[in-house]
Amino acid sequence: MLSCVTVAMLCLLFGCLILTGHSSGSKLKAPVINIKGKELVIQAGQPIHLTCRGNQTVFWKFPAASRTESERFHISDNLCQGNPKTACYRNLTLHKAQLNDTGFYSCQYEYFTSSRKPSGIYIFITDGHSAFIDMHNREPKIISISKGERLVIPCRVTSPNIMVTLREIYGRVLSVPGDKNIVWDNKKGFIIRKPTQPFFGLLSCEAKVNGVTHTTAYFTHRESTEIRKVWLDVPNSIRLLRNSNLAINCTVTTDLNSRAEIQWTYPGMQFGRLASIIKRIVLSDSEAAVYSMLFIHKVRSIDQGLYICTAKNGPSTKTVNTTLRVHAAPYINVKPRKTGVLEAEVGQKLYHIAVKVRAFPPPEITWWKNNLLAADKCARYIINNSVLTIKDVAEEDVGEYMVSLKLKQWNLIKNVTMTLTVNVKPQIYEKSMSIQEPQSYMLGSRQTLSCTVYGVPPPKITWTWRPCKRYHFGSRCDFHSDSSVPLIVGKNSSSMGNKIYSITERTRLIEGKNKTAGLLVVDDSQVSGIYTCAATNKLGMERRDIHFYVTDVPSGFHISIDRVAKEGENMTLTCSVNKYLYKNISWILRRRVGNRTINHSISKQRSAITTEYSTILTAVIQNATQADSGTYECRATNTFTGDVMSQSKDIAIKGEPCSRKIHFSRTSKQRRKNCTTESSVTQ
Repeated sequence: MLSCVTVAMLCLLFGCLILTGHSSGSKLKAPVINIKGKELVIQAGQPIHLTCRGNQTVFWKFPAASRTESERFHISDNLCQGNPKTACYRNLTLHKAQLNDTGFYSCQYEYFTSSRKPSGIYIFITDGHSAFIDMHNREPKIISISKGERLVIPCRVTSPNIMVTLREIYGRVLSVPGDKNIVWDNKKGFIIRKPTQPFFGLLSCEAKVNGVTHTTAYFTHRESTEIRKVWLDVPNSIRLLRNSNLAINCTVTTDLNSRAEIQWTYPGMQFGRLASIIKRIVLSDSEAAVYSMLFIHKVRSIDQGLYICTAKNGPSTKTVNTTLRVHAAPYINVKPRKTGVLEAEVGQKLYHIAVKVRAFPPPEITWWKNNLLAADKCARYIINNSVLTIKDVAEEDVGEYMVSLKLKQWNLIKNVTMTLTVNVKPQIYEKSMSIQEPQSYMLGSRQTLSCTVYGVPPPKITWTWRPCKRYHFGSRCDFHSDSSVPLIVGKNSSSMGNKIYSITERTRLIEGKNKTAGLLVVDDSQVSGIYTCAATNKLGMERRDIHFYVTDVPSGFHISIDRVAKEGENMTLTCSVNKYLYKNISWILRRRVGNRTINHSISKQRSAITTEYSTILTAVIQNATQADSGTYECRATNTFTGDVMSQSKDIAIKGEPCSRKIHFSRTSKQRRKNCTTESSVTQ
């Protein structure tokens, strides 16, 4: 069997209640105060006597201001009767009541607070001439709320019957009768359920007591929980040398009516490493900025890692971070991004010469070309730390480029040299000269054809041949169906080609460039066609077609007369042209009449005859007379240029009067006598 003392101790430990005369299911009654009603008015200076009775030990709660003056108030010990204790009471005595003793006085059980609500009474302390318990005249009391909270203006009064008005300082009245959003409670003050903008700022509570107006002021504002921005004044990654100082500034901006808190987390915290943190606040017209600078003196390896700045504003939180790496000593590692000889192309818009750099601290970087500062050497060079960019690449950009990296403080230098070659597409200089008209080459002659080429790398020169079809009647150079034929020394290039005497090359320095002349020597010119020289390198190919027209006519254009005719004799004029170079061949007679030159067509022209190499046109003058004297001109159109070419002969036929036959000239239609003549021809 358990003793009574043991049972009592167990009840205290587990909160059990044993009441004599009550069933196990009965409930504990609330404590009772000796004064009935919910509120009481007492004159200032009078005492307050309160007694609380309950079925267990009780304790008192009352305004905190009264507790600071222990000589004015007294609370007795619990006095209980019965075994177990079922009837207890406790007294509260407050001497000389003051205005700030106004408030709620409540009594409740010590160990069973959850079983019943506390019993209490609200006591007003009045002095007959004061309206408010708390007066704020010189400096308004600040009241802050968060978004969504109700606003309470705590202008508590000294008497329940005092009428209070809430207004803007020196402004309109806010406590309008019938406004359900604002409620007056003489124990708490004004309660604004959903505060709007007019309820924030400088407000005042006003009341009259015995004809005197009393005013107490408040400054209300709604705290914003928004965090606008958070940032660090350093990049996402920081590198420092050992024993250097670290300083990181974290900035947080918020609305003017809020203040953010900043907290730092850093690697050294786990090792007890203390950092100096300096904070300050700067207000502008539109926002509040909070600055927090973290400072660590002489960083060590334990300081490496993640640094986190956390900004808090009520429930809002934002973080930013950076990573610190600590290097034991300065260093430079550098190498070209491309190995071997660098290659660019003439005309390339941009070419980058770059190196990979790993160095700390950041070194001083200088670029050189052929031992001269690159930036001074050419305005087309753009330097951006580890990259040199060449704009509009030219041949003069060839050379050695050196990048020099220096850490002067530590006398640390690293150099890297790279060679740049500028490639040039093949060029054939004969093509860049004035227009090269096709030429004719004498039948059976030895001819030398040339192509002067330049390029980087040096182009390879090849020669090919396309012969014209050999037939007597055609005046066009039609090619065989097969493609170009490569040329071989000592052999005909095809069954209808010319024998090649030699194919050689020689290189010379011309205008500062090594140019190569490709020479093709044709041994026996027999067949017309096109020789093509092609210059090829890695950038492409350039071609030059050389029209090789074999002619049996000197210079490809020639006129002749068979005899010097006398008056009454016949005369034949012959015009021969290379059939591939000329067309539209014709004879005309030019005669001067006074100060004018008149052209006459010759009616007795025969049709042009085409041979293997030439086109031949003849004109026959029968029974020549003095009227047939003049300048005989052969004209032909250059097939390629469209220019009209001509050669002419001056022919003068002289004679004496004769009484024999009379005939008509084919040109002048005037009567002439047949006589013995002398003729002369000038060309």
